[in-house]
Amino acid sequence: MPARRTPSWPPSPDEDPGLPCFPLEKPGPHFRVPGNLPSAALPLEEEEQDEEDVIDEGRLWPEGIRSEEHPIQFFAEARRLREQRLLLDEEVSVGGQVYGVHRVILAAVSSLFRERLREGGGSPRPPVSLAVTPRGWESVLTFAYEGVLGPIPHGEVEVVADALGAPRVKAAAQQRCEEAMEDGEKPDQTEELWANLRSIELLYQEGIGCDLELEADGCRLQVHRAALACGSEFFGAMLLSGMRESQGTQVSLRTMSAWDLQLLVSFAYSGVVRARWPGLLRAAQAALQYQSSSCLDVCQRALSRSLSPARCLALYPLAEAPGLEQLWSKARHYLLTHLPVVALCPTFPSLPAACLAELLDNDELHLQEELEAFVAARCWLAANPETQESEAKALLQCVRFGRMSTRELRKVRAAGLPSPLPPELLHQVIVEAEVPGQQRWRKPDRALVVIGGDGLRPDMARRKPSRKVWWAQAFRCGMGLVRTVEWGQFPGLPSPGRFRHAAASLEGSELYVCGGQDFYSHSNTLASTLRWDPSLEDWEEVAPLCQARSLFPLVALDGQLYALGGRHDGVALSSVESYNPELNVWRPAPALPAPCFAHAAAILEGRLYVSGGCSENGQFLASLLHYDPKLENPATFLSPMGVPRAGHVMAALGGRLYVAGGIGETGDLLSFEAYQLRTDSWSRLVPLPSPHVGAAGAVLQGEILVLGGYSHRTYAISHLIHAYSPGLGRWLCLGTLPKPRAEMPACILALPAVQHLASAPTLHQTKPAG
Repeated sequence: MPARRTPSWPPSPDEDPGLPCFPLEKPGPHFRVPGNLPSAALPLEEEEQDEEDVIDEGRLWPEGIRSEEHPIQFFAEARRLREQRLLLDEEVSVGGQVYGVHRVILAAVSSLFRERLREGGGSPRPPVSLAVTPRGWESVLTFAYEGVLGPIPHGEVEVVADALGAPRVKAAAQQRCEEAMEDGEKPDQTEELWANLRSIELLYQEGIGCDLELEADGCRLQVHRAALACGSEFFGAMLLSGMRESQGTQVSLRTMSAWDLQLLVSFAYSGVVRARWPGLLRAAQAALQYQSSSCLDVCQRALSRSLSPARCLALYPLAEAPGLEQLWSKARHYLLTHLPVVALCPTFPSLPAACLAELLDNDELHLQEELEAFVAARCWLAANPETQESEAKALLQCVRFGRMSTRELRKVRAAGLPSPLPPELLHQVIVEAEVPGQQRWRKPDRALVVIGGDGLRPDMARRKPSRKVWWAQAFRCGMGLVRTVEWGQFPGLPSPGRFRHAAASLEGSELYVCGGQDFYSHSNTLASTLRWDPSLEDWEEVAPLCQARSLFPLVALDGQLYALGGRHDGVALSSVESYNPELNVWRPAPALPAPCFAHAAAILEGRLYVSGGCSENGQFLASLLHYDPKLENPATFLSPMGVPRAGHVMAALGGRLYVAGGIGETGDLLSFEAYQLRTDSWSRLVPLPSPHVGAAGAVLQGEILVLGGYSHRTYAISHLIHAYSPGLGRWLCLGTLPKPRAEMPACILALPAVQHLASAPTLHQTKPAG
């Protein structure tokens, strides 16, 4: 190995060299009484599973999957019920006016109403009279139902809060007063609603004020009418129907299992499901059957993020189930993109022949070579020897032998067909195959956009910053390893083009490009910011960066853009600035702990991470840090990468961070690593097939894409696009860029934002994979 060195960032040739376990309760009679009620940790079925294989869709609360929309929907329904005077059980007299309220909602913020809820009482009681101001009372009422305070004076709120025993209301008023609401900052309404919901759930767990008993299959639960109606569409419809079930204090649900009852009630109060496969799948089915849309939605999202070959095969019987289309669509996409590993699954032979034929015949089947389709068909036939010859022929006809290379066909003939199928059947199918056969191709569900970069003049004699902006319309598979990308064109960047710049998208529709260089001198660093959206015919220039910078990442977080570090006039920067698109202004943000450039950044589960880069002394860094712009000291250092690197790609996918390529102390790096947040550790993965220094990176349809870049050893610019699929554990060449490019960004936009550009000139590239 060469001796350790600390080189400066390499110049271009023309540059001046200056889920937790969730066991199921046993079925059968199970009586629950107040004080011994099921919490949000509803027990579901257990499956043997690796610790890392935890479903992490949504936020864990506690150690479960919670629906972020549930408290908003819960209290929106509570407000509707109050406005329509439904299920009201308390009257409050303030200043001569009588207010109808739900006692359990007020008890979530007030000890006074908590005691009244504890006292219970089925017969109507006279209104409670409060000696407080109407404005103060209405402020507390708004806080209970909406999670926000009205604009009344701080002192008046405190007086009412003390009278009602509402410490959270008082704390919210004090916080509002102390923070002075800079830049329009407001308290987090959603978090206050979550706190209100947790208080209601605690009332349920302690059996305080429950006014209804539900019974199903021997399981009895004491609940609050109003809370259950707010948290569950099914129970809301039942309690408001005016039928016999909506009357009295006991309801027997004869068609519902005890398991389903516990699931629905638990989710109604908490918005949380804690489960693994197959318990989570069963929860989705129960939510579908009993019309719990928010529970169904969070289950489907969680299930779709924890797919594996066995699980996708297990989902096949649900392919036609109404309401589970979102989940099956994800599972079907997984089968199409992971067929080689699906074919190795022990349950693969149980897949119906018609389903396998549909997969093999699908244009979007994602293969390295067509040979993999034959291998899957042969594997299935070997495990199903009773298959009729006609059915086997129909299955084999879905393999596109006409698109196979000579090398592939030799392997097919050498493998042959499993007995008892006759050998001549394979020969017959190959001879009858259409040549070259229908091409396999797929249109991505989002648009991959590549912006500018360092390129070559048409005569290939000199390098020149590019103005071109391209987006990938389709990926096509040719014969053998040949791949084609169909590119559409955006309006070009303003002259003279730029490289070493950064780009990010907001909401998938607006594209921002800023900084970089327009020539190869340090003095040509840019501060300008460009914006494009579907309503614009061309790029518009918006507020410039506070500091010109290049070789830096730009990320979107909480509706703002963050430009982190970089280099200006040959000097590394530690400064960070944020852009508010509504105000069209860049403002300083807390600085990085040290200057760096050519680093990478990504957002994982709503948090911003920064990796590697070069220090101000030109040393390659192995650091990984979590950057929180809300803190005065924003950086938290985590476990470093195994290899110091700069000019690399970092992407977040499936709950992990991935870093690939770049340059290190030994020159070009092919190494590829993944960071697991839960264990704060890195693991080494299969290396890149070729160097990608200064490449663009993106995540598209469950794959990590590395586009272009160059080799530090040869300075040759790359036009290759390599994609890594975590489920397959391998790199695959998807094709090429329209032209070789390096030191440029890539972004992902929603398809509707770019579809009107589909009529623009396109370029079809057909190159052998390298």
